[in-house]
Amino acid sequence: MPDEPGPAGAGTLTAREMPSGPVPPMRPVQPVADSTVAQLFGRAWPEKDQRPRPGLVLGSVAVGVLAAIILPAQSSMGLGLLLVLLAAGGVILAGSVRRREPWTMMLAVTSLALASLLVLRAAEWVTVLAVLAAAVLAMAGLTGALSFGAMVAAMAAWVLAAIRGLPLLGHTLNVLSRRSSVWPVVRTVAVTLVVLVVFGGLFASGDAIFGSWADRIVPDMQVDGFINRAFVGFFVGGIVLAATYVAVNPPPVEKATLPPATPVRRRFEWIIPLGMLIAIFMAFVAAQATAMWGGHDYVQRTTGLTYAEYVHQGFGQLVAVTFLTLITVAIVARKAPRATSVDRALLTTALGLLGSLALAVVASALYRMHVYQEAYGFTVMRLLVTGFELWMGFLLVLVLIATALRTGRWIPRAALVSGALLILGIGLMNPEAWVAEHNIERYAQIGKIDLHYLRSLGPDATPAIIEGLPRGLAECIIAAPQDSGSLIDWNLGRSRAAQAAEGFPDAVRLGCEG
Repeated sequence: MPDEPGPAGAGTLTAREMPSGPVPPMRPVQPVADSTVAQLFGRAWPEKDQRPRPGLVLGSVAVGVLAAIILPAQSSMGLGLLLVLLAAGGVILAGSVRRREPWTMMLAVTSLALASLLVLRAAEWVTVLAVLAAAVLAMAGLTGALSFGAMVAAMAAWVLAAIRGLPLLGHTLNVLSRRSSVWPVVRTVAVTLVVLVVFGGLFASGDAIFGSWADRIVPDMQVDGFINRAFVGFFVGGIVLAATYVAVNPPPVEKATLPPATPVRRRFEWIIPLGMLIAIFMAFVAAQATAMWGGHDYVQRTTGLTYAEYVHQGFGQLVAVTFLTLITVAIVARKAPRATSVDRALLTTALGLLGSLALAVVASALYRMHVYQEAYGFTVMRLLVTGFELWMGFLLVLVLIATALRTGRWIPRAALVSGALLILGIGLMNPEAWVAEHNIERYAQIGKIDLHYLRSLGPDATPAIIEGLPRGLAECIIAAPQDSGSLIDWNLGRSRAAQAAEGFPDAVRLGCEG
């Protein structure tokens, strides 16, 4: 049965529409030639996707412009920096080829929680730790790093991306220059800025209320600050652009993992040193038990030290011992042979025993710090060191679990997440307020307080100090804070401190004794 003719224009060609000559063959798509940069990195960081990314380039430029407007106008870390980080994180995550992976999504949520500390806490050391931890999480999520070496390589890739991404950036800029829609957008932005500056400036100079609003929202754009803003915009935009390249073309960071180690041939080569270490740990645990059962009198009679002096004497050494134990476990796990069931049983038993004894050392270190703080007071540094020791104790527990399971590939990621959660937990607990509260409780018990140290605490501790101490003594520590009144500087800790210290004198009272 012959085919029935279709309707006119239904995709058929008439004789008049057919080409008169032979159809020329289609040109094959020529691959982009390897650039000098690509040849420099070679197989260490191949570029799998060479498509131009105009959206990511424009997004990075927009983040740079936002940073140039906000950051130089900030007097303290707060809402403005959070907005810049959120914009940067959004651009980077949008370009990531791993953004739908559970690991990347979990780290993105954790990074967001860490960034929230910028508006929750006034202590800048907390926010700096949070931002640095979020940066490490971001690179680990973008590259899918599994090992400690891969995580270090991921951070290095962020820096190297400024060079590795140049070919793709040049290709993208060539595409943007050929698009007819780019220049209309640029013209629109320029006209909008002219309208904003001219009419906004006239209204701001002609009306006091409108002018006060403009002063709060619009930063001071003096000529002498233009270079500073240009530098900030270029620097932040470049950092974001480099991170987007890692997101688009993540490097094979697992190549940075240490190669498998050659096990020692004889068992005694690792059993004897490790056995000696275990014996030293046992002797230390026995000494701690003797001190605990003998009490303060035994310690003073034996060492000539008070119990508080005794427990403080070796806290730093015990922290170092815990850290070195983790390194020792990693070395033994690499070098000990596992060829036979006897080898594996010996390794599991020895590492399990060492890890258990190391946990006793962690407990001793924490107890020493607790007793010392009860005797001499609480400080932020002592709190941080205690948190670090707790984290290393948690890593020892992970090592014991990995020893029992005979697999530890998951430990680096667990260590990374737990470390980030530790920083987040410290920030959420408001460490400076916690230290102030415990020193005030100690003051209620013994009648002594370190006024000089309490003055060194930031605005986060102000409500706790005012609430816990008599007004006269609180005025020896707290003065009325100077509120900048800028929206981009807003921070919950500083806001609560300003409310709590309302009515306090401009300077602290002198001649006070704690």
